[in-house]
Amino acid sequence: MVFINLMKNSMEVLENTEEPQIRIRISKYEEKKTLIEVKDNGAGMSEEIMSQIFIPFYTTKPKGSGIGLSLSNQIIRLHGGSIAVDSKPGKGSTFTIVI
Repeated sequence: MVFINLMKNSMEVLENTEEPQIRIRISKYEEKKTLIEVKDNGAGMSEEIMSQIFIPFYTTKPKGSGIGLSLSNQIIRLHGGSIAVDSKPGKGSTFTIVI
């Protein structure tokens, strides 16, 4: 569910991108953890939007429900992990999961 949601979001923001790219990187993190990065070259987000995207029912999409990233965050945390986002307007977004 988490990865489907991240991929769906990335694909949606790339709809109007000239050369759309999604990159996924998986690597060992510390002794018993895994780091997963999902990076796109879409429109990116402002600091204001980034600070709210994990809040239930927050959305910037006309037809969005605002539960996807919130639920993903909860699932990851229930498994002892964390999710973070780094984004710059015009530069794309990177979601980093440690689990």
